[in-house]
Amino acid sequence: MTDTTQAFASAPAGHYRFKHVARSEALKVLTLRSTAITLVVTVAAALLVTGLVANANLHHGAGYYFGFDPTQTSLVGLIPAALTGGVFGALLITGEYASGTIRGTLAAAPRRTMLLVAKVAVTATAMAVFSEMLTFAAFFLGQAVLSGGGAPSASLGSPGALRAVLMTGAFIALLALMSFGFGLIFRSTAGAIASFVGIVFVLPLVMRGISEPDLRYVPTQILTNSVMSTVSLGPGGVVKPLSPTVGLLLMVLYAAVSLVVGATLFVKRDA
Repeated sequence: MTDTTQAFASAPAGHYRFKHVARSEALKVLTLRSTAITLVVTVAAALLVTGLVANANLHHGAGYYFGFDPTQTSLVGLIPAALTGGVFGALLITGEYASGTIRGTLAAAPRRTMLLVAKVAVTATAMAVFSEMLTFAAFFLGQAVLSGGGAPSASLGSPGALRAVLMTGAFIALLALMSFGFGLIFRSTAGAIASFVGIVFVLPLVMRGISEPDLRYVPTQILTNSVMSTVSLGPGGVVKPLSPTVGLLLMVLYAAVSLVVGATLFVKRDA
């Protein structure tokens, strides 16, 4: 019996509700082999980078730590999580198209709007919970390395630290939702991941040569210079960071545009 069949077994024929669709989607996420692989790689990469970056900031002179941001330092390891989170978001929908199981899903739940809302809700919930847990783990690991080596460190009670940790987790989840939208648009893992990598990692390189001040509107710059940052070095520099709140809202807009376009195509196109 498939996961979709199991989830709909308790629903009267033709009278399934949102909870049955959501249960089906949750079962898919939990039983996909790619889910476990992607999440394990994400955790390993994030914590490894966090430890290495924190360790690289030990044993320096007092002048080195002028303007040092221990919170941001311990969250830099979440940048690899942004990439793997995007891959995960894309795979949750493109995997069904690649295997052809999307036809079975649509046969069991032909109300496409309800189905899509369930898919997005499950993806958002799963990524939000996972991202927040990973962000807190990276923060505590980074601070343990910094304080153990005698470098300046922070706690969740430090100014801006809790805000940075919570917003970073939310930002990673939004990146995954944006990639999920690309998956709906392209219905191809390669196309969705290429679009995600292009916008998140390649676009900053292009923008640096075209209009460097506008780099502050690019997702990776928002993540590192606005959301993760808790120490302000003043108004100097070419790239003036957005405020954390504005940066997070802009990422919400990016994800929303991707999802709206993808949803429109999902409802109108054949499987």
